[in-house]
Amino acid sequence: MKIMRLHFKSPGTKPGVYPIARHGEHLKHLSFTIVELGGALRAHTFETGEDEVSLDFYTGPMRVTVESAGGSRSFEVAKRSSVADNHVMIWAPRDAKVKLEALDGEARATIGGAKATKSGDPVMVCGVAKEIGKDSFTRTVYTHIADNVPAERLICGETVNRPGCWSSCPPHKHDVYRKDPAGGPGEVPMEEIYYFQLEPQQGFGFMRVYTDPSDPQAFDHSFAVEHGDTVLIPRGYHPVVACPGYKLHYTWILAGEGRAYGAWTDDPKHAWIRG
Repeated sequence: MKIMRLHFKSPGTKPGVYPIARHGEHLKHLSFTIVELGGALRAHTFETGEDEVSLDFYTGPMRVTVESAGGSRSFEVAKRSSVADNHVMIWAPRDAKVKLEALDGEARATIGGAKATKSGDPVMVCGVAKEIGKDSFTRTVYTHIADNVPAERLICGETVNRPGCWSSCPPHKHDVYRKDPAGGPGEVPMEEIYYFQLEPQQGFGFMRVYTDPSDPQAFDHSFAVEHGDTVLIPRGYHPVVACPGYKLHYTWILAGEGRAYGAWTDDPKHAWIRG
């Protein structure tokens, strides 16, 4: 069986446009690109085409201009001072033209995409913060793109692990349809992408991506994740832990057969830790 590549190391900080994943090639639904502006590359323009996209921002200030069916809108994105900040994301519809401009020095953005049939007006949103978990798996989750924007497939946000703490715990997955007999959201097949930042930047964490043993194409992979790395999650459970002394941040981007945040199933071996 061919092993799918899931872990992509950071492309570094040299100015450029770095496609990491394309839907239909690496994943079925999601695409992901890192844009590093600076030096002679002061701006990057692209067309969304058949995709709706989420834009996230990590370093210097940036101007984002989106031309869509509803007209042209321009957004000013402030410099990010810490990975733990509640920062902004921008959602842009399909059939739009997007221009990213660095306003003062280097500026990094990421572009997550998923095919969509509907259009709409672009929007810039702050995350809705929530403390999740307990003890050594307490983390802050910022949900940016959900029912608050007219996205068709994308659900996006950010998670911040405290030093030495875990997230995506208990390990959960969202790769099959499963009804909840209690009337909850059940489970819906959705792919996911994690893009990592560490503070200080020389830090690291670990991530495990593993399937249920009954999966006909079962796998179990573990990665040391560093600043600027990306991990693709086509299916399976996917817990993360930060090295002591380092804050670990990741942008998460979901899309799949449905659109329902929280529609996942815990690994039954570890679900007990919720109690």
